[in-house]
Amino acid sequence: MSNNNHLLTIDEARKILRVGKNVMYSKISEGIIPHIKIGKQIRIPEEQLFKWINQ
Repeated sequence: MSNNNHLLTIDEARKILRVGKNVMYSKISEGIIPHIKIGKQIRIPEEQLFKWINQ
């Protein structure tokens, strides 16, 4: 029931992954978690997050 174009905030994604903010930002900066930047904001494409989880 997810929209393929839905972009998650950091908080939404970390709640799905059940990790803290520090872990989330660390994994993003290491390029481990797929993400895009919109200006200064970071968004995680929902479809890519779930593909990454299922790898």
